[in-house]
Amino acid sequence: MLIEYSVENFRSISEKTTFSMVPSKERKKAENLIRVEEVPGVTKLLKSAVIFGANASGKTNQIRALDLMQFIVRMSRNFNKGDKIPYFPFILNSEYAEKPTAFSLNFIIDETEYRYSFSYNADEIISEELVYFKGKSEKTIFVRKQNDLLAYQDEEEQKGLFRHTGNNVLFLSKANNEYKPFGPVFKWFNVNLNYMDSIMDIGDRYTINYMNRKQENKDQIINLLNFADFDIDDISGTIKTMKRSDIPDIVIQLIEDNTKKPLTDGVIKTSELTSVHTRDDGHQITNTFSEFESAGTQMFFNLLGLFLDAFENRQRILIIDEFDTRLHPDLITYIFRLFHSNKTNRMNSQLIVTTHNTRLLSADIFRREQIWFTEKKKQTRNTDLYSLFEYEKRLDRSIEKNYFSGRYGGVPDIMERGL
Repeated sequence: MLIEYSVENFRSISEKTTFSMVPSKERKKAENLIRVEEVPGVTKLLKSAVIFGANASGKTNQIRALDLMQFIVRMSRNFNKGDKIPYFPFILNSEYAEKPTAFSLNFIIDETEYRYSFSYNADEIISEELVYFKGKSEKTIFVRKQNDLLAYQDEEEQKGLFRHTGNNVLFLSKANNEYKPFGPVFKWFNVNLNYMDSIMDIGDRYTINYMNRKQENKDQIINLLNFADFDIDDISGTIKTMKRSDIPDIVIQLIEDNTKKPLTDGVIKTSELTSVHTRDDGHQITNTFSEFESAGTQMFFNLLGLFLDAFENRQRILIIDEFDTRLHPDLITYIFRLFHSNKTNRMNSQLIVTTHNTRLLSADIFRREQIWFTEKKKQTRNTDLYSLFEYEKRLDRSIEKNYFSGRYGGVPDIMERGL
């Protein structure tokens, strides 16, 4: 579970911002909270959060920081000497051009709270630290300052492993297989944390694989589709594997143009999906899902497998940019209610999204500290991040109305010129 994370000197974020999933003490909407046991100092966490803000205010950058942090943790072990680390400092102020980017993150896995942080520039890791909490005590595992390591446990073993860690490689990334205490932390980044650039990037394979595991899963998918008023009587899907050499070059080019990524794998997985509707005379019609169903129906279907797996099988932190794309506001509200339900979300997974859908502000489904805003400061042009709880102390105000009036910031400052 995610507790909080901080970002500094990353894209539009110059000064340190901190995003927190720690709730306030108010008792409203208790179903939106995860009860945390056996972790001193953390008793409850939020199940979801939404980030609003004008275009170019830094919403995406705030969550993209998690994606980059995850990438460096997972992949820097493969960096060769001299390879550059992905480095995107705040460029609108010359003072930040040479400053390090800094990430810090608190999370819980296997009933233990950890804090992991690192800072770096394009050429080297400048600092790195891993801490866990036992009882009310903070226990440091290691502290790194560039090429120097201070090990607080298993000193000889850690220093032996660190000798093989390049100056552009995270120690956690390099030694996660060799040093057992790193295992749960790396697992959290590798498995539990899931970032998606856009809802459009979520294909249908999650849900096809989920519903093909057993009939019960398929029935659940069909029921949820019908709860959402899609009127689908049956659905079937398969995943096929094709060799790259068997696919025409023009098709490969279309796939690469669409995904903005080169197809380097030896095989390509494709899906075939059909849906069944009943005609007025009782006859059932089978249709190609992508051709017959609406874009919103396809999007909702694609999300279901990902969400149900997070509800039933593995605790996940799902981070999705542009969550409102092609989904009706009522469907989005329905998804958040599924996450907030103790009956549905049995694994206590968390959902964090960016959106422009202000209907969510009037739907009465969030606590104030679940609602966040980003705003571009006029003078410095950097991103400011804050929650509604910091601004609004009254529970009887119309949040959506006040948002549009500019009370909370996070709306574009449009000047009507040149019209």
